[in-house]
Amino acid sequence: MSDDFLQKFLFENVPVKGSLVRLDASWKEILTRSQPSDTTRDLLGEALCASVLLTSNIKFQGSVSLQVQSGGNLRFLLGQCNHRGELRGVVRLREQPVPELLKQPILAINLEPERDGTPYQGIVEMNEEGLAGALERYFTQSEQLDTRFWLAAGPSHCSGLMLQRMPGESPDADGWNRIKLLASTMAQDELQTLDSRRLISMLFREEDVRLFTASEVRFKCSCSTQKVSSMLQTLGEDDLNDLIKERGVVEVCCEYCGRAYQFDQVDVARIFSETSIPIPESKGLH
Repeated sequence: MSDDFLQKFLFENVPVKGSLVRLDASWKEILTRSQPSDTTRDLLGEALCASVLLTSNIKFQGSVSLQVQSGGNLRFLLGQCNHRGELRGVVRLREQPVPELLKQPILAINLEPERDGTPYQGIVEMNEEGLAGALERYFTQSEQLDTRFWLAAGPSHCSGLMLQRMPGESPDADGWNRIKLLASTMAQDELQTLDSRRLISMLFREEDVRLFTASEVRFKCSCSTQKVSSMLQTLGEDDLNDLIKERGVVEVCCEYCGRAYQFDQVDVARIFSETSIPIPESKGLH
């Protein structure tokens, strides 16, 4: 199995389901591209792991994004994963630093279908409980679902565990509380280092657990020449041509992967032409 995976599992005799995620190569790739500060690195890793865990619940083709906004030095942080297990993330600090990293932080949970369906956003305040606690409160208040999260991040890998009680009555009245307590015995280094089967077996050795086939996750940015072209259309042809006269080309860099897209006067003419001739993908500079 890949070192970057999502492992789903189910308790046979208790209406509880779980998901376990570990990010290794994908996490290192995101760190290389986004280069977060030491103070924001772990929060970005937690947000990425949580976004993967939440994709185990979605019933549509699309993405889950966790977005943290703050009035402090951290202006914006986003971790995103789609149903294909493709990850990306970004951190933005304020240009004029302030002493406090997080000031009245807000967590937004965004569900974005690729085609059919309506985007959804849920918002919850982040307190001293951190990202995991904010997510648990969101599920309790907005979804009426008992859910627990354990998240851990470091310089080489990050991991997460989610447990959720499913609706309906259970013959095992104490099952949910017992499963929660067993998971709470887990140390952070165990979450970070033990393989999924060993960790689940260690935590729930007396429980009947069904493991599903693990799925791989990986870094991949969804930017493209066509998406950038569509964005540039909103600026207007005259403004783009003015920029080209001033600078020679218009360059747009993706904030997630750092890829640079350059457009000259011929490209701008194509963007606004009635025939809509596609701009070759080779215009993207790595």
